[in-house]
Amino acid sequence: MDAKEISVRALQLGERIEVKGLEREDAVSSVPLAFRTSGDGMVVLFKSGAAVFINMTPVEEEELIRSLGARIVAPIEDRETENAHLIVKPDEDEAVSTSRALQIKSADRDRLLLVAEALAMSVALAYDERRIAVTFDRIDTVARTLQEQRLPPSPRGTLLEQIGEALTLQQRLARRVDLDEKPDLLWDHPELERFWARLVDEYDLPQRGRAIARKLEVIRGTADTITDLMATRTSHRLEWYIIVLIAIEIVLSLYDIFWK
Repeated sequence: MDAKEISVRALQLGERIEVKGLEREDAVSSVPLAFRTSGDGMVVLFKSGAAVFINMTPVEEEELIRSLGARIVAPIEDRETENAHLIVKPDEDEAVSTSRALQIKSADRDRLLLVAEALAMSVALAYDERRIAVTFDRIDTVARTLQEQRLPPSPRGTLLEQIGEALTLQQRLARRVDLDEKPDLLWDHPELERFWARLVDEYDLPQRGRAIARKLEVIRGTADTITDLMATRTSHRLEWYIIVLIAIEIVLSLYDIFWK
């Protein structure tokens, strides 16, 4: 790519993308899967459900998304999007300009793959952040109910759904590369570590990942607490039912002794 300015757009298409079977001889990279498109574009696909389009038009992007078809698992209707504007300046240091553009020395394969990696992580985290915000709103309602010394009126199924949501998000985080680890590409190209560090800092990747992990612990802890409280309440009800049954049995026994 010899362009002096390059547009990059990342989309979270679904829960994940089945990339197995999409390998091709002209692929730019196998992990993540990246290949050139018609013209001067490139697409990078991630198992986490993100796709990054480099120097492609919206029409070309949608055509490629449609071609993926059923390989997109649990497609997202309201997709998370992250845009970046790359400015190629070979004679200047790589940096983030005041206009939020990413200034790079060259549009070589390795730098573009690192940009794609950072944007893919960012949209995946944004997707998790949006989902976890909804669950956190529910937890806030539960907390206010407990402050009033009442158990929440939500049925057990709703609480189990919240626990399941937290577990799903934790699995998504576990499936992705550890945000504190470096991409595999840097092991072969250590000279790009400073560039990667700038990208990580620009998109706050580790901090956002840790914030999600902390919120997940709060959600799971709250859901477990409420489940235990409801189980205790159910246990108390069973104890009263047993007491009532025993009392009825005693009354019937006395009736048989004194009135028959």
